[in-house]
Amino acid sequence: MLQMHAQDTYVTNSGEITFNASTPLEDINAINTAVNGIFKTDTGDIGAVLLLRDFRFRKKLMEEHFNENYVESEKYPKATFRGTLLGYSKDSIKKDKYTLDGVLTIREISREISATATVQQEDDEFSLQTEFIVRPEDFDIRVPRLLFRKIAREVKVTVDLNLEPSEK
Repeated sequence: MLQMHAQDTYVTNSGEITFNASTPLEDINAINTAVNGIFKTDTGDIGAVLLLRDFRFRKKLMEEHFNENYVESEKYPKATFRGTLLGYSKDSIKKDKYTLDGVLTIREISREISATATVQQEDDEFSLQTEFIVRPEDFDIRVPRLLFRKIAREVKVTVDLNLEPSEK
């Protein structure tokens, strides 16, 4: 494995991921502000991991249903993403948009994701924002027939990472 220089690796343990699964019948939004993220500026590689039980909902009952019935967070505690910013060069970045290609894993099921990501460097910090759509069925998340119209078939996921130099 290659040794990384501290200035080539940027991290966070307070990244933010939100999702919106709302329909006209139900407002379903959640936020997780304890996302661990890493950005390697020498390669453009990005990784993120979060505990599914750290998502917070407006209603406590929604949070319970999410953890117990849908993502089964005791059995599948985390979600991960590993990807690369295509065409990224650490020598020319201030603020730009890139294609972010990677693999999202939820419930031990992996799916390819491609999205536009905005990366901005300010002093010795980087910020990364992206959004993409996931389908619960792609991760074997089953919605009961009674709730079929209350939960969106396509869920909008928004990612916001503010990364600082690694202390390593």
